[in-house]
Amino acid sequence: MMFKSKVRRAALSYLYAGMANGSGEGVNEELFWDLCLERETDHVRTATSKVLLHIGRTAQDTARLLATRVDDTLQAMQGDMTTAALREETERYARQSGAVDSALKALAMCVSDKRREGTDQLQLCNKDTIAAAKAALGLGELLLPRFEDFPVYRSRTERLAAVIRRRALMLSALAAFEDPGSLRGHKEYTGLLAAYTEMKDLRAAAEKLAREVAAHAEEFDARIAPLLVHYTTERLDTVDKCILYIALYELTVNKLGTAIVISEAAAMAHEYSGGKSAPFIHGIIAAVANA
Repeated sequence: MMFKSKVRRAALSYLYAGMANGSGEGVNEELFWDLCLERETDHVRTATSKVLLHIGRTAQDTARLLATRVDDTLQAMQGDMTTAALREETERYARQSGAVDSALKALAMCVSDKRREGTDQLQLCNKDTIAAAKAALGLGELLLPRFEDFPVYRSRTERLAAVIRRRALMLSALAAFEDPGSLRGHKEYTGLLAAYTEMKDLRAAAEKLAREVAAHAEEFDARIAPLLVHYTTERLDTVDKCILYIALYELTVNKLGTAIVISEAAAMAHEYSGGKSAPFIHGIIAAVANA
């Protein structure tokens, strides 16, 4: 029910933008939807940040352990020219793993920053964290098999490998957020996935409703015109007209109950057009329903 209400409101905004700009001419689609879905986008970004921080809550502890194991391993290999490439790969992994820790710290600061306006910076921190995790995960997967080529250092590399595998669990979970759709089936992310899916579906559903409503505009004008006293449909307030179009579409095409249609239309009138429009819109819908 809540989703349908959001679709109606988004469709109302889309219809209004089109009518105010010559039936859609001059409407910047991407800018319009960025603004229209701002609330849903902010919610998804904030929720994602909190989940990423929850996943990375053990990063600090494993980072200290990783640094210790890396130092022990590199010290043991120091002076052995045959391990030069392996030492370089180990250091590269350690640097990238450190980049993940730094990204998580920056994300935590961004989440807690009360001066932050909007969630654009939050989104950048989310992306940095996910990208850093993905890169570190890839380097770790390449590094682990290389340890097998140097059995003489196994006592050190096995201890380091254990930490890398432990961090890989965290890194894999962080990297998965590059494609939120891949989170399906993970119960712990159900709420976030639902919010993400709704945000994506809302635009398509609202555009579909707006197109279908607009296709019946002339028919609705013909139904409304006889009910106006000393007035024409051309003189109707644009917002009121859009609300009536959506209401009449749901009443005559979708066959929704009159009470539901009037309730939703009145709520939109109060929100977007003011209290005086609500009784007028109520009366028009009721008259069409009883005709």
